[in-house]
This record gives sequence, C-alpha cells and structure tokens, in this order.
Amino acid sequence: MNINNPKLSIVVAMDKNNLIGDKNKIPWYIPGELKRFREITMGKPIIMGRKTHESIGRVLDGRQNIVLSSNPSYQKDDITIYNNFLDIISDFSASDEIMIIGGSEIYNIAFPFTSKLYITHINKEYSGDRWFPEIDYSQWKTVNSEKVINSDINTEYTIKTYHKINV
Repeated sequence: MNINNPKLSIVVAMDKNNLIGDKNKIPWYIPGELKRFREITMGKPIIMGRKTHESIGRVLDGRQNIVLSSNPSYQKDDITIYNNFLDIISDFSASDEIMIIGGSEIYNIAFPFTSKLYITHINKEYSGDRWFPEIDYSQWKTVNSEKVINSDINTEYTIKTYHKINV
C-alpha cells in the first residue's frame, strides 16, 4: 500500500494556537464553517475517532461514517468500526476522497498519510485541551484561500485548502 495515499484529506477548524477542542466539544459555533464542513464531506467516507463520534451523538447523513477505536468490542449501529487505521485506507482505496474529521488522536495518526488539508483558521484564541499537530507549511502549497468576517458572531476566519508538496 502507498502510505502517501493521494485520496486522504483532513478537514479541521482551529484557533490561532491550533486548538481544536475542549472536553470533547468544539469551543466555538460558526454556522458558515459547519455548512462548509457538510459540503466538503457530503457523499464521502468520513473517518473519526470514537470520542468524536460520541460527541457528535449521531450518524452524519449522506456519508459513510467510519469510527476508529482501540476498543475491539466497541459497537454502534449504522457506522463501520475499525481498530486499525491502515485497514480503513486499504478497504476504502477505491474512494475518490477519504475525509479525516477528527479528533486529535485520529489527526495525529492520519497526518503523515494525508495529501490534502481543508483548514478553517479562526482568528481568535480559545481555551481547550485538544490541538491539531504542528504543520510545517513549507511542505504544503495553498491552493485556495478565502477570508470570512462574520459580524453576527464577531468572528473572523480564513478557509484554506492545502496540497502536500511532493519532496
């Protein structure tokens, strides 16, 4: 198997310090970012960790929900459960794009195999306990960037898409 699977993408929103979560919740509510997440992931397999799945509290419709759990006896209806990340990549290799949606442990596992990043950079600092891995941006090319100012919630963020540079 090619470990640099060109079909593996990460979707994440983070604050100025790469913070992505607090006590299994997202520390912000940005409706436009949630809409974008839905649009990007719709119709694609989505991989998440057990804690992320449980924090969402339901199956995300229109997508194949795949949960990576270290607990071999973990079972839930309407989702596919794996205990090995590489097995997921192998089983879904025919997919056009496989989306990694979190949380922090899954991002850390998937990051070395990822070739595309969809990142919402929120221009604020929040408190929390989960971070996205450090990114060496010299290894990534920005292919799309859109700045958004939402005065309703007093939040400014930039939506960026990055492709990994083959070195």
